[in-house]
Amino acid sequence: MTTLRDVAALAGVSAMTVSNVVNGREHKVSPATRERVRGAIETLGYVPNAQARTLAGSSSRIIALVYGAGDGLPALTASHESAFVGACECAARRAGYSLMLCGAHSDRPDEVVDRLRAWRVCGVICLGTVPPPVHPRLTRAEAPVVLVDSYSPQMVAAGGEVLGSVNIDDAGGARRVGERLARLGHRRVAFIGPVGLGSPVVEARLNGLKDGLLSGAAGGGAVDAPEVIGAEVNFASGVRAGTELGGRVTAAGSGERSVTGVLASGDVLAMGVVAGLRRAGARVPEDVSVVGFDGFEVSTYCDPPLTAVAQSVDDKAAQAVALVSATGDDAGRPNGSGTGNADGPGPARVVLPVVWREGGTLGPAPGADS
Repeated sequence: MTTLRDVAALAGVSAMTVSNVVNGREHKVSPATRERVRGAIETLGYVPNAQARTLAGSSSRIIALVYGAGDGLPALTASHESAFVGACECAARRAGYSLMLCGAHSDRPDEVVDRLRAWRVCGVICLGTVPPPVHPRLTRAEAPVVLVDSYSPQMVAAGGEVLGSVNIDDAGGARRVGERLARLGHRRVAFIGPVGLGSPVVEARLNGLKDGLLSGAAGGGAVDAPEVIGAEVNFASGVRAGTELGGRVTAAGSGERSVTGVLASGDVLAMGVVAGLRRAGARVPEDVSVVGFDGFEVSTYCDPPLTAVAQSVDDKAAQAVALVSATGDDAGRPNGSGTGNADGPGPARVVLPVVWREGGTLGPAPGADS
């Protein structure tokens, strides 16, 4: 088995120099020497032993990505989650870290903490899908936590070392959807998503939609509060919701008011809604306009392309990893100092902007002036 000393001998450097390159302390090594060490590593096929480094007291340089899991249920199948995992792995690798996935179960909240402590992870990225009962337990992981798509007063109250949170402007993006729908004459709008689960992301989008409808309709007549339709963020749930909604639309008489606009809390969900509406005989966008929330490239290939609020998963992952790596000392283990925010000391709150992506699923309400 190739050892670190073998690499050092081939590169003509000390074992400490190789250790600096392997363990992410490359700033201590000149560029030319780094290239020689990397060349030797590639030639010999050297693979560092992460477990041995951890047992020896060095940092594992492992960032744990903790997500919500359930027995017998597929994990990380949502498009946004799987895209974030890939982006997070790339960001971690660029920063000199490895990424470890940890599923958190609401009925076994201590299990994930035991794994994090066993591997001596140097930071935790906690997704919004992690069940709330797990949040205060993460304070015992002996590693700082970055919250993504989540706000956890329970974790802060429990004394956890929360470096900060990384979110997108969910409320602002949904507000823009509401304003556009209202200005296009839509007065009955539906919000479709996983409501009732206590998700701060979903609540922010719903409240943003409400605000946008009111501001967009100002001076242009009354607008109803959005109808809330519960659905998981997947294609099949969207088809079911769209079929039910489309049945109501096509059954409505000429004098009846039916839903004419939809905000779906996810692109894949929105794509399913469009399919369900069409299955029920409703036209998109002539009868019902549909707007998604993600901006994934796949939704641009729909017919018509999906109108959506777009976010950058790559930027979100990069910010989360940066919060962890920025607190590390030379050994790679966070030094415990939190990142301040604009209001003073304390956890940083990063809110990333969203952009409007025009498509073909948004149009004027039936009977409205275009």
